[in-house]
Amino acid sequence: MDAHWLKITTYSDHIGFTISTLANLALLILLAIRPTKAIGSYRYLMISFCVFSLFYTSIETFLRPLIHIYDNTIFVIQRKRFQYSETIARAISSTYCGCYAMSFTLFAVHFVYRYYATCKPDLLRFFNGFYFVAWVFGAIIVAASWGFAAFILYPETDRTKAALLHILNTSYNLDPDWVGNVPYSYWRTFDGVEYLNPRNVIGILQHGVIMTVSFGTVFFCRFETYETIKATRGVSDKTRELQNQLFKALVIQTIIPTFLMYLPTTMLFVTPFFGLNIGCYGNITTATVHLYPGLDPLVLLLLIRDFRQTIKRKIFFWAPATSRVETQTNVKSIQSSASRVG
Repeated sequence: MDAHWLKITTYSDHIGFTISTLANLALLILLAIRPTKAIGSYRYLMISFCVFSLFYTSIETFLRPLIHIYDNTIFVIQRKRFQYSETIARAISSTYCGCYAMSFTLFAVHFVYRYYATCKPDLLRFFNGFYFVAWVFGAIIVAASWGFAAFILYPETDRTKAALLHILNTSYNLDPDWVGNVPYSYWRTFDGVEYLNPRNVIGILQHGVIMTVSFGTVFFCRFETYETIKATRGVSDKTRELQNQLFKALVIQTIIPTFLMYLPTTMLFVTPFFGLNIGCYGNITTATVHLYPGLDPLVLLLLIRDFRQTIKRKIFFWAPATSRVETQTNVKSIQSSASRVG
């Protein structure tokens, strides 16, 4: 019986929901009290990310997902809170899958902006006005394509239904009427021989392309940004301090999704292909993904001094004894310093 994973995923969900709600709301409030013109489009990019993270966290909490690998199939399972049709259940589960793609797609866009701001500030015009809307809608289209693939390319079959019943009865003791699922099955059986299912493989390839492009974009932008910051000379101490804060945030914000999203997801997609049925341990990904939406804004709140000091002043009524000067917007400072670097 693997029922202990029900508790583990529930605890990780509660922790992730709490951190995500507090961190994203705090960041939204900090952004709201800043003058829009001073911060520019970076403000709207962060707002978009925060709003999406809150939505994603809410979807996760509503679905209470489980991930189980059995019979060379990845079962993305939701535990219903009330009854609705199988079609609606699949649509909601597919939306959850799409949100997963949206999270690291928006994250990649976030790094593109930082790359432009630090390395090619003249290209920041492509984040203004219509271009900014295009970036956001582009991320939505990518996420929708992922969710659509999950809904269309992975239908339930007699084989996946039987496998799911076995999982629910032997591992989690859940009522089949109170779950929905998307079965990522790579294989089909014909005359007792297993063959790769072309339609399902197309879906996996589509997922793989999205992950590879977003992951590659993040690391390319991170490397180029680091090289530019390291090569910066002839700037003020304050500018260099802000650059160092940005670099620390970049490093940590690269490590977090690598270990909480990219590597666990890659493990999920690879193991069934090679017949490695890791069963309930697929829920490691469930637990790590629960934590991600809150950790990214938390990094900014803790590492960027202006944000950190503002929180101390507003919540703990603390102010540095050495300075009474009003804290300037960190993002504006980063942008202006990046322009000087370029």
